[in-house]
Formats: sequence, C-alpha cells, structure tokens
Amino acid sequence: AFEQFKNSDYMVSINISVYDILDQEIVELILERLKTTGIGERVSFEIIESDGIENFDQVIDFIDKVKSYGCKIAIDDFGTGYSNFEYLMKLKVDYIKIDASMIKNIDVDTNSQLVTETIIDFAKKMNIKTIAEFVHSKPVFDKIDEIGIDYAQGYYFGAPNKLD
Repeated sequence: AFEQFKNSDYMVSINISVYDILDQEIVELILERLKTTGIGERVSFEIIESDGIENFDQVIDFIDKVKSYGCKIAIDDFGTGYSNFEYLMKLKVDYIKIDASMIKNIDVDTNSQLVTETIIDFAKKMNIKTIAEFVHSKPVFDKIDEIGIDYAQGYYFGAPNKLD
C-alpha cells in the first residue's frame, strides 16, 4: 500500500488488527515505510477488532507513533463485536466507521436509527468524525445525512475498483 500510493495524491486506509499492532516486526515495518515514503498525512489506519483490546498501552503507543507521521486512526465496524465506548475514551481515534449492520436498513429500522444517533452524539462530543459503511441507496444516504453522519461509503457512490 505504501509503495502503491507514495506517488499519488490519494488518501489510503489500511485495515490493521490489534494482533498486527502487537507484532513488533509489523510495527517496525509500518514506521519504516511511513518514514521513507512520507505519505503519513494521507494514511488512515482502521483498527479492526473481534476479540477486544486487552493491551491498551501497546495500542496507544502504536497510535502515538503513527500519528507523529500525520496518520489518522479509525475504529472499523463500530457497533458490532467487542467495540465499545471505552475504546473511544481510551484511544485517540479520529474516525468511527459505523458498521453496515447498523446502516443498511437505517431508513426503515427505527432501532438502527436510534442506536446510530447515540453513536453520532457521543462522537461529536468527543470530536470524532463518523463514517457510515454500506450506504447502498439514496434513502439510506438521505437518512444518514439527516441524522448528521460526517462521511459515507458504499455502492450508492460506486463499486470498489482497481487503481490503475
């Protein structure tokens, strides 16, 4: 990813697990690539997590190091698994990506809307931007726009494609 994007103006998001963050060899490689490519201002690391974060000190250390290169941090798939508000209070995240399970029927599911509005309210108070995943239709887009989500991604905007 670093090589692919080093000579472009594109932003790049890299999914990374807590297991990757706890692997010193991977962290050293990431830091070396950030240093040599100079693209940190255009990189966002999306922390994916299914087993919870147990070693906050190492994760916070990683976040501090990559942020020193200008990188952003996102919590991916927020609203499922073990993701919780404690993560947002302890980690210095820039974005919360609200999981597709919360977004895909938000235009017709009152419970999804209420939970998502709670996440948005908390995020705004913490100065964290929100991203809706799985925005697949105009009614879904209109609803997330109405309730104040900052950014959106999904097939409504276009299918993923290869970078030439």
